[in-house]
Amino acid sequence: MYFYQIIHEDVNKLRGHIVSIIGGGGKSSLLLKMGKELAEQSLQVILTSTTKTQPLPNIGLVLSADNPNFLSEVQVLLEELRIALVAKTYYKKDSLIGVNIPTIFDLTSVGDILLIEADGSRKRSLKTHKESEPVISPNSTAVIILCGANVVGELLNEETVHRAELFSQKWRLPFGTVLTPEIIANELLSPHSYLRNIPLRAEVRILINQCDKNPIGGRLLAEHLTKKCHYPVYLGSIQQTKLERIA
Repeated sequence: MYFYQIIHEDVNKLRGHIVSIIGGGGKSSLLLKMGKELAEQSLQVILTSTTKTQPLPNIGLVLSADNPNFLSEVQVLLEELRIALVAKTYYKKDSLIGVNIPTIFDLTSVGDILLIEADGSRKRSLKTHKESEPVISPNSTAVIILCGANVVGELLNEETVHRAELFSQKWRLPFGTVLTPEIIANELLSPHSYLRNIPLRAEVRILINQCDKNPIGGRLLAEHLTKKCHYPVYLGSIQQTKLERIA
């Protein structure tokens, strides 16, 4: 199963989609994986971010800041390579500042599909969100919620959860609490966190990644989610190119 099939099983129906990826546990990897898969299917794919991000290996980069011709540059890359990464400017040597929402709307005029990293998690597989997050473009047609299976069964602390203190306060759970499938699912389905700012017309998908690191915990979480929501739930490993739909 291709990872782009999380959005839609028929690649011919993916043109025009604007996909935002939120959560933790492999957003950049999923962005790159789906982007390459779609480019191999002859779609012109734009990769971008509304938060800080990093350059992607072997992907051409276009910066929009102080560049009135950036859309033309994106189009040239798409015609030559069928895939392009767009950011505003460099934040540090190896870090980029993502684009703003108006630029997302501009990018819809070129290419076939837009994939957006719309959240930051500081490399944690689970997080909770501030009121201003996630930064999802209102024209998104699909939102993929991502969580790493490796966090299932771990203890609540700063090393396992991004904004662990806020997470602890929200759910009234002390540091050191075991992160069970139920606790994690409550966060992933919270209207005050992961589900905040999702456009009404956007279709929601959930992917539990890194099942190779915790196959039992990942499956338990995925199966628990299917009992608590109507969203399609997937289990897989981007690194090992494994993916299955649970429900």
